[in-house]
Amino acid sequence: MYPDHDVKSYKLLAKVAASDPVQVAARRELASITAQTFEVVGTELHVVDHFLGTDRKNGVSPFGHGSDEIVAVSLLLRIAAQLVSASNDLFADGRHYAAAALLRQLVEVEYLAWAFAARDNDAERWLRSSVDDRRTFFTPAKLRQAAGSKFRGTDYGYHCEFGGHPVPRSATLLNGNEVSCQLLLSDLLGHTGCIWDNLLDWSAGRPWAIAIHKRKEAMSLSYASWKNIDKLLNLPPPP
Repeated sequence: MYPDHDVKSYKLLAKVAASDPVQVAARRELASITAQTFEVVGTELHVVDHFLGTDRKNGVSPFGHGSDEIVAVSLLLRIAAQLVSASNDLFADGRHYAAAALLRQLVEVEYLAWAFAARDNDAERWLRSSVDDRRTFFTPAKLRQAAGSKFRGTDYGYHCEFGGHPVPRSATLLNGNEVSCQLLLSDLLGHTGCIWDNLLDWSAGRPWAIAIHKRKEAMSLSYASWKNIDKLLNLPPPP
C-alpha cells in the first residue's frame, strides 16, 4: 500500500487532472483518433488479404483466405476500434460501468496483439482455433503466463472488479464520479498505445503491411502529444 501522505497527494493530482478541460479533451480526442485509425487499418488489411498470401493456394485456410494471419490482425484491429469508440462514448455520457466493461475486453485484445507479434503463427492459430483451442492457448491467464512478467495479473484483476464482472465494488462506477471516469479513460489509452506498438512490431519486415506503416508517424505524434498533456500518467500503478 502507499503511505498516507502519498495517497493524499495522488488523490489531489487525480482530481485536478480529471477536471482540467484541456486534459479531458486530449484524452477524448486521442480515443477518437485511435478508434478511427484502428478501423481504417483493419479494413485496409482485410482488403490486402484478397491479393496476398498463399494460404488459399496451399489449401491451409479453412476459410479460403489468402492469408489467415492478415485476416486475424485485421479482425483484432476492427474489434479494438469498436471497443475504443464505444468506451469513449460511454465515458462521455456517464455510463462508466458499461465503459469499464468494454475496457476489460480491450485488455484482452492487448494480450492477443502481444501474442501475434511475439509468437510465430499465433495469429493464424487464433483465427483457426476452436473453443477448446482458445481455452488451452488464448485465455487471459494463459497469455499472461506465456508473456512472463510483461503483464500484471493484478491489473487484469482490477479490471474484472471495476466493470468486468457484476460485483459489489462496481458500485464505484455508478455514482457518476468524473475522477474514476478520467482515470479509466487514461488507462484505456495506455492499453491502446500498447496494442498499436505490438502491431507495429508485428508489421516489421512485412512490406505489405503498409496500412500500419504509413500511419506510424501520425500515431506516434498523437500519443506523444497526449503524454505531454495528461498528468494522470504521473500516478503510479495500483499496488
